[in-house]
Amino acid sequence: MDKDADNLGADFALWKQLTDDYEQALDAMSRGEPGARDLAIQLSQALRQLHPVSGVGVAD
Repeated sequence: MDKDADNLGADFALWKQLTDDYEQALDAMSRGEPGARDLAIQLSQALRQLHPVSGVGVAD
């Protein structure tokens, strides 16, 4: 496996973990758990930094 493929695997694993954690934070928010909103915001920011989105209507 080449270096780029290795990096993609690491990026995907991190993205997967962040999205799983984000889903759990959203579930916790729906249950009204303290701190869940702040955690969801932090995870959302981490996901946006990992894979920035550009386009109409997207804030930088």
